[in-house]
Amino acid sequence: MSTTVFINAMDLTEYAYKKLPCGTTAFDSVIKSAESLPDLKKIVIIARKDFIREGNFSIIEPQGRDMHSLIRVFQEEIGDSENLFYLYGDAPLLNSAVFERMYRNHNQYFASYTFADGFPYGMAPEIIKGSVLDQLLGLAEKNSIPISRKSLFELIKIDINSFDIETEISRIDQRMLRVSLTADTKRNYNQLCRIMDNLDSDSISDEDHLIDLLETSQILLRTEPSFINVQITGGCYQTCSYCPYPDMGGDIINRDDEMSIDQWIEILEKVGEFSDDAVFSVSLWGEPSRHSNFLGIVSSLLEREKFRLIIETSGIGWDPKIPEAISKISQGRVDWILSIDADNAESYSRVRGDGWDEVVSTAEYLHELFPENLYLQLVRMKAEEEHLENFYRGWKEKGYKMIIQKYDHFCKVLPDRRVTDLSPVRRFPCWHLKRDLNILIDGTVPLCREDLKKKYKMGNIFKDKIDLIWKNGESVYINHLNGEYSDLCRGCDEYYTYNF
Repeated sequence: MSTTVFINAMDLTEYAYKKLPCGTTAFDSVIKSAESLPDLKKIVIIARKDFIREGNFSIIEPQGRDMHSLIRVFQEEIGDSENLFYLYGDAPLLNSAVFERMYRNHNQYFASYTFADGFPYGMAPEIIKGSVLDQLLGLAEKNSIPISRKSLFELIKIDINSFDIETEISRIDQRMLRVSLTADTKRNYNQLCRIMDNLDSDSISDEDHLIDLLETSQILLRTEPSFINVQITGGCYQTCSYCPYPDMGGDIINRDDEMSIDQWIEILEKVGEFSDDAVFSVSLWGEPSRHSNFLGIVSSLLEREKFRLIIETSGIGWDPKIPEAISKISQGRVDWILSIDADNAESYSRVRGDGWDEVVSTAEYLHELFPENLYLQLVRMKAEEEHLENFYRGWKEKGYKMIIQKYDHFCKVLPDRRVTDLSPVRRFPCWHLKRDLNILIDGTVPLCREDLKKKYKMGNIFKDKIDLIWKNGESVYINHLNGEYSDLCRGCDEYYTYNF
């Protein structure tokens, strides 16, 4: 019995080659782990032809970036090995004990595919029996799936009953932590360093010690923000029935204030130095179509190749030339969310006001320009629940993607119009305090989007250093870890929702 190890190094970032507290890089650690695997025959690195790294391995470039090309490489390189291990080259905390259990069970129960569930990503490989590669290739030929960290399971899931699957389950289910033990982004690299700094050399390979550390020291997981929510305009075209902004924003119909391009670029530069792969939204409050240089807002962000942009809009007030120009430069990094909230003019008028015909026209136009990056959104709430099914079915049949958004009462500032209470039985620390940064038009950074009265200011992005602003929210997050909540947080129903 022998195994061939395949290590995906197609899109490793510079962080995979930066030294970690253990003294080696993530990639070198993965190679070392691979060399210790049982019944090892050879190691194959899946990488581009220009990949330069010394070691006792082969380097193969797949013909394409889809699963069909990857399975082809598996077939061509596995030789007479009965099994293959598949892992990524930036996951340095692969655990030998988990490996061994998975491999033993894989062979004992004649599994086609073995994976780990409930562990933080990066602790375990995937194992495939060589005899099922023809079957996988057939699925890949019929289904176009791009190569990603989840794509092997996504491929198998298409015809899951045709495979004998073995699952290694974690002692503690840590899926809700959403931890990726990888050196692929600055955020994850820093997270790895913080975790490894809290593991001595004897315990770094101890499965239980690592899992317990993640469970009991979750402050280590709050590194840099990943979602930056910015207000670029003060005005709106509507006073929506489920939005607190009309009450807090003054005469929003006639406001014409906006964030300058220079201020916006200052934010981009500060965030880029601190959190280089963030997702930005320009729709914290106000309607983005009212900005006098919205194309400049978008183009200056897209100059930073690791940033993504979300434009959440009412669909009103757009010059058609703007979305068209954005479509030519977006590179798939711009997503649109159109808050349409209805399936007919009458329902729309009750929820949002006038503008139904224009919004439908905008939806159709954006769908032509951004078929894969446009989402129609409906906020689910009492009085309009009867329209939910028609909304979903009607727009879905036309080929649109949907978002059904839960109603937010903004810490009980608005009436409770929730159809149902979705909050977990057991409360956990707020995702938004851990991942989000909200910036108002004057640069003020409130604790979160729910802090409508700016009672808990963390600083001002135009006056303060961003790392200090982010640090100012840490004490509140620590309070959450300890089960202590302010009046604002106690009344919140958004802590369990997740952006990026």
